[in-house]
Amino acid sequence: MTEKIPVEYTPEIAKEICKMLEAGLTLTQICQIPEMPHISTVYDWQDAFPDFAENYARARARQADTLANRVLDEAMSSHDAPIGRLRMDALKWYASKLAPKKYGDKVEVEQTGNTNFKISFAVPERDTRDSLKELSAPVARIQDAEPIEAEIVESE
Repeated sequence: MTEKIPVEYTPEIAKEICKMLEAGLTLTQICQIPEMPHISTVYDWQDAFPDFAENYARARARQADTLANRVLDEAMSSHDAPIGRLRMDALKWYASKLAPKKYGDKVEVEQTGNTNFKISFAVPERDTRDSLKELSAPVARIQDAEPIEAEIVESE
């Protein structure tokens, strides 16, 4: 295997890399093109050039959309079901890794068991006449109550 000649960063090369990513090529495929930099150089460019890092991240998100579209194309055009399924699964998997919130498996968390809360309030003492007036009110008022302790009690 021949060693690649180092490629200097230019906005044009960076833009071309992003366009190819958006089109669905892998970074490995892109870096095998003679005019393109080595894969480690691309990683270094992401660290050295914030604009490139931002454009690269956007290109990866668009790449996930491209791969998701290919899943549909493959599903509609494959004449060999096992090969089509294998291709679709590979594309879906890769899209889910590139954009997990959009194409990843939905993860639901279910809580089992009970969590009990115990909250105690300190109610200010009142004059008996005020207490009687308040009892006759249609809705009890606890505005003046302040919690004095609260704890979560776990049950098994």
